[in-house]
Amino acid sequence: MRTSLLILLFTFLVTPHAFAERPRRTRESKSAGNFEANRLLKKAKELLMLKEYERGMKMLQTIINNYPASIVKFKAWLELGKHYLETHKEEEAIRAFAQLKKLKTADKELKGQKLELYLEALYLTGVTYYRTRLYNSAFPVLRQITRNFPNTIWANQAYYYIGMCHFMQENWNKAIEALSLVGTFVDPTDENIRYVEAGQRFYMKLLDDDFPILNHLGRKITAKVETQSGDRETVLCQALSSKGKTHLGSIATEIGTANDKNKQDGLLQVLGGDVITATYVDDNTLDGTHNVLRQNVTRIVSSASMDFTLGTFEGRAVAAFIGQPLFLLLKDADLDKSENAETISVKVISRYKIEKEDGDSSATDLQSIDIEQLFSGKEEKDEYVIHDEVMVELKELGKPPVRSGKLGGRAKLKKSSRSEAADRTDDILECAVEDEIVAFYTDHLHIAGDFARDVLAVTIVAGEIDGRPRATQNVVFNAIIKARKNLVEGRAYRELGRIFSDMGLIDGAKERCEEGIGKVDEITRIQLPIPRDLKEKAYQLKWELQMVMQDYGGAIQTCQIFNRLYPESPLVDRALKEIGMIHVAKENFQQAIEIFQQILKLTASEIKAEAAFRIAETVEKMKDLSASIPAYKKCSTQYPDSEFAGPALAKEIDYYYSTKDFIQANELLEQVFQDYPDAPFLDNMLIKWVLVAYRVGDYVKAQEKAKQLLFEYPSSPYASKIKRILPKIEKKLEKRKKKEGEKE
Repeated sequence: MRTSLLILLFTFLVTPHAFAERPRRTRESKSAGNFEANRLLKKAKELLMLKEYERGMKMLQTIINNYPASIVKFKAWLELGKHYLETHKEEEAIRAFAQLKKLKTADKELKGQKLELYLEALYLTGVTYYRTRLYNSAFPVLRQITRNFPNTIWANQAYYYIGMCHFMQENWNKAIEALSLVGTFVDPTDENIRYVEAGQRFYMKLLDDDFPILNHLGRKITAKVETQSGDRETVLCQALSSKGKTHLGSIATEIGTANDKNKQDGLLQVLGGDVITATYVDDNTLDGTHNVLRQNVTRIVSSASMDFTLGTFEGRAVAAFIGQPLFLLLKDADLDKSENAETISVKVISRYKIEKEDGDSSATDLQSIDIEQLFSGKEEKDEYVIHDEVMVELKELGKPPVRSGKLGGRAKLKKSSRSEAADRTDDILECAVEDEIVAFYTDHLHIAGDFARDVLAVTIVAGEIDGRPRATQNVVFNAIIKARKNLVEGRAYRELGRIFSDMGLIDGAKERCEEGIGKVDEITRIQLPIPRDLKEKAYQLKWELQMVMQDYGGAIQTCQIFNRLYPESPLVDRALKEIGMIHVAKENFQQAIEIFQQILKLTASEIKAEAAFRIAETVEKMKDLSASIPAYKKCSTQYPDSEFAGPALAKEIDYYYSTKDFIQANELLEQVFQDYPDAPFLDNMLIKWVLVAYRVGDYVKAQEKAKQLLFEYPSSPYASKIKRILPKIEKKLEKRKKKEGEKE
């Protein structure tokens, strides 16, 4: 045998039919409302499997509406998207999958369960585009996976659909290139796959040149897996390709203790901190050695989650109420170190935010406002005052032997004035209405590795309890319903305002927008602890209404308040972008550039690449293309993975071609085809390459690129031009060959 390699994979394998329903074990959620939300999710999936689509869809929507702070919400969006994909409602599927983009922020690296959900949504978005024949839309989505997450099974699946998209476009060479990469992008030395999450499926990838022979002889390819805690299982591996040199095996894992009954039951029992050893017996090696053990080891981890719950430790507590205990649930299998109930102490604080003046509401002149100061968001750390703090003891839940990895406890709440110093020596948390309560836990071992990671649980003190906790909770739910209703009405007024504005009826537009602003103002004034995203959406809708009625100063004022309240929200940069685009439309180019530059200074912005491109675009409008080249270059180099990098490079090439700097143009063309192999504008780049090569007398390359364009882009609008140019190129080549022959 020439090669033998054992590779471990710890992500979900998705087949080309990944949108189909399939059983899987997911990690316990990190966010709020997990118990009830997960129960509803399970029920909804069952209903969809039974083809009770209406009931199942309603239940998924209930999860999204009622558990906005829970990660289960994103699972519900994912299931909605899958259902839409299965029922050929592709537009709805794309919108559902797009909701999972909110998992990713500019300043935080996605890990664990959030990463898995995000990648699955990206992948299925690409699948949807493929199925609707929007191939050029599929490429950038799928390339995000292959470039940024190559050491996952998702990369292999993404390459499959990249190849199929090229195949359907009759780009044969690129199709073969992409399809040949399927199954090759997992690196066994990568530190990102040293761990597997407890409860996740465990994958093994075997590479052996002898497998085709063994398969022909009827030999089953198996591997052994064994945990340090004592479970032993045999895994059957199946060929991934027609040649049969690559085999994949997998086994589900479950938190639990191994015993004689569950060994060899097809389910791997694991504990937090456990170690899995995977073993494959190599019959024959290159040097003639027989029966060589190939082993790889990984560690079981658990990514902790924590939340405030109801008294049953099930369902998220909407808020805290003075006079009622506040229950806290921590889930971390790594803490389950014995069959006895483990204990741990966590810090819980009450705090309140220092209110600041909103500033002069009369400001309407865009140029009179210090944008950098308004949108910096640098003072957030100084805005909180700690009211009180206590240590809360959590005890592992369950009956002996205890193997749950779930620890619960409760904090006692006492009413206290903010003006009086709290007693920090006792175990009672003093707080006032509208205080924020935060619990802190440090997770030292998780899916990302063995470094410290902070896990928080947050809620708000809504009021005092009077013996009717359910009635008090209902008040909060009623406020949520009212907020959602007002958002719908506000959006309707926004659309009416846009219609009136498009018709030139400015007064009518203003009247409708003012009615909409009245609706969203009711949301921002709600004092009860409604979900934060409702208030964020209300502020966003307000500045959109103000822009429709051309109250740009009011829009900035709204953004100012919003940014102080929610400095880490991704919505602020959107507002800045819109204001910048307004300045561009009015030819206030310098003001527009200054505003786009503020987006680049925001740490949490997801649209920095677009802001950089808009700066270059605006400079081009102000002066000429040459002045904008440094800005376009900054966009392409600093944000190489963005959708704006390719167009920025194309602008640079246009400039160098127009100035006859063909050497520089040629270098950039090489870069474009290397970094953006699926870009929709490559036919345009190819014809430029043909012209560049022709201008410098490289007729061989000119011919090569001309034929490439005709071969890969036969339907391109540039194809007819190339057909006229190609004979001239070939004529030049013949003359050169003739001259070279005469010299000889």
